[in-house]
Amino acid sequence: MWQLNYLAELKRRNIFKVAIAYLALGWVIMQITDVMVPALNLPKEIISIVAFIGVIGFPLALFFTWAFELTPDGVKRTTDVNVEDSIRATTGQKINYIIIGLLVIAVAFLLYDRRGEAVDEENITEGQIEGEFPSNSIAVLPFVNMSSDPEQEYFSDGLSEELLNVLAKIADLKVSGRTSSFAYKGKNQDIRKIGQELNVNTVLEGSVRKQGNKVRITAQLIRTEDGFHIWSETYDRELSDIFLVQEEIANSIVSNMAISMDIALTHNLISTKTENMAAYEAYLEGKMLISKRTSNSINQAIKLLKAAILKEENYAPLWGTLAQAYTIGYYYSTTETLDGIYLGEMAARKALQIDPTSSSAHGALGDILKDQIQWELAENQYILALEYEPKNVEVLEQYGQLLLRTGNLNRAINFLSKARQLDPLGPNYNAVEGIARDGLGERERGTNLLDIAVKLSQNVSHYTTGSRLIQGIDIDRMENIQRLLSMILEHNNSEKNQFFNSHLISLMADNEKLDQYLNTILNHIKQNPEDLNKENPFAGIIYAALAAKIKNYDVALSFLEIEEGNSLNYKNNDVLLYYWSKIFSPMRNMPRMKKLYIDYGLIDYWRHTSFPYFCRPIGEDNFTCDGGI
Repeated sequence: MWQLNYLAELKRRNIFKVAIAYLALGWVIMQITDVMVPALNLPKEIISIVAFIGVIGFPLALFFTWAFELTPDGVKRTTDVNVEDSIRATTGQKINYIIIGLLVIAVAFLLYDRRGEAVDEENITEGQIEGEFPSNSIAVLPFVNMSSDPEQEYFSDGLSEELLNVLAKIADLKVSGRTSSFAYKGKNQDIRKIGQELNVNTVLEGSVRKQGNKVRITAQLIRTEDGFHIWSETYDRELSDIFLVQEEIANSIVSNMAISMDIALTHNLISTKTENMAAYEAYLEGKMLISKRTSNSINQAIKLLKAAILKEENYAPLWGTLAQAYTIGYYYSTTETLDGIYLGEMAARKALQIDPTSSSAHGALGDILKDQIQWELAENQYILALEYEPKNVEVLEQYGQLLLRTGNLNRAINFLSKARQLDPLGPNYNAVEGIARDGLGERERGTNLLDIAVKLSQNVSHYTTGSRLIQGIDIDRMENIQRLLSMILEHNNSEKNQFFNSHLISLMADNEKLDQYLNTILNHIKQNPEDLNKENPFAGIIYAALAAKIKNYDVALSFLEIEEGNSLNYKNNDVLLYYWSKIFSPMRNMPRMKKLYIDYGLIDYWRHTSFPYFCRPIGEDNFTCDGGI
């Protein structure tokens, strides 16, 4: 009987209601703390302190509820309040309202917290549907610049990319590529959605505050499945310790993700270091400028890197980045192509002289040799680059491009697919794999990848749109071909263009008029071959594709021949990527097309390596090709 009286007394004194209200309030406070601590860069220990206070406070709250009562005259001991005068019933009703309010807040928070779990089908990428998250995978989001000077953002961005490169050297860790990770810069994106889009199970984020020779770096490792903070740390160091900090962060990540790894390697993740911090900062700023991919930014990078080299000529990353700037530069008309190739090759070889293990320098040299049509020498450089950094996304893609240019589509897929999986939001990585798969007969998948590339690029570059146009020109509806060409023309002052303009679009639906127009263009180009790509880098290959579409193969071959005969200053170096497109397959065994293969050095390369699936040798001096799949 006394048990029932005791339970009744507990109920009368609102013990159960206070317990429920306390637990609900505690849960809400913990959720808010979990969100605000990393947002304010507070020590992660605060979360544990709040939880400890909450646990200790629970029995105290119940004790005070039992021992004391709130009355109109203030707080009194329960034993001093007559039952007839007690207002506990009214207080209990107020507690009910508090409980309901807290539960509403909790439900709202749960619904908000789960909003990132649904995948937006319209924005889904190939990387999202290829499997579960790898057991050890990470994306390094751009660290926030907390310095008072916004111009220091290159340092926080550069440090983020350097950490990405350091982590990529860990064999058992999949690291999302730069393009994909930096796509979230300045966006308050849900961690779960990032995990789904990049196919990673952890994210590294943080902030950098640089002041003079002092630097504060805050880093935190977050699980994408539920947003749980696995690890966080703040480093207050001298700028000269920056390499040590990068390796310490990598070590902490390896430890917290329980990755099996040779301990000796973790102290040697950065092969080339410098004590000249001005040179290091110039290197970071140069990389940031190159990533902008504009003529002006690349010129600025070249100027900055050359000035830094005068003060620190033995820092290999400066030379390697300069080589990359020259290599990319001639695509953006920053230098004459031949000058860019010469200067880029010189810089790359200097970087390798200082650090023979530099993957980026081997990759840059491979790019230069590839554009010189030195296929085997370029391939050797890519192989060396991947020996030192097997997950170097840029090298994987460029090596895949070499194999694609030379018609080795089956081999190219291996490298292009891996590059895209590591960097799924990179427009070019989706585009180039799409080209290769389309050439292999996987038309639906190839088109899907190219459509993703166009969407990701947001028409900032003509490269993805031009690739999509050429690959689908034989099967697309005319309206779509015209739409894609209109998008390409947005990169030109088409009103001033003599041929590559809106008039070309208007003629595309009339084969006879288009044929006449293409012949008019061809007659002009024959007299002025340097004008072939003057109005747009894709002009020549698009003219050839349009001619092949209306089955005027003579005109199509003429455009391709003029392209091949031009010097590097006037040709589109990517034109060979499209030689294996379905639109050109009927031309593969034509004598003039076979001569183009010979002139590009493809036959010699094939004889030393292997012939593509659609060509085969006949004796020692001849070969034949068919239309493919």
